[in-house]
Amino acid sequence: MAKCKAITKDGKPCQANAQTGKDYCFLHDPEKVEAVKAARSKGGSSLKVIDPKRFKPWRGTGGDVTVLQSPTPQDIVNLLADTIDEVKTGQIDPRVANAVGYLAGSIMKAIELTTLEERLASLEEAIGVNKR
Repeated sequence: MAKCKAITKDGKPCQANAQTGKDYCFLHDPEKVEAVKAARSKGGSSLKVIDPKRFKPWRGTGGDVTVLQSPTPQDIVNLLADTIDEVKTGQIDPRVANAVGYLAGSIMKAIELTTLEERLASLEEAIGVNKR
């Protein structure tokens, strides 16, 4: 993932990842000045949806959040990168990000196991191994 091209107030390059398909992180994106102001004023009271086609709304005790449906490994990578950026910009609480990271790891393990099971079944079928 590419780094943000912005220079911080102290003259150093921004260390955040750039948004997908953009040169800047959320905080430094010139097209999102108002959104950054709004995010700072909310201070992490809600999560931002990156790709609405992959998410569906859910209302829980923590307010409006989004739930990733049938994630691919790339969706998980994007979710983690976006979550890191959101923690760095103060959009979400680090404790929430920690939970997202833990759960994303669980999803990745489940995806890996499912993929391995599918590959094994294909190989067994190809070589004519009978299943019990």
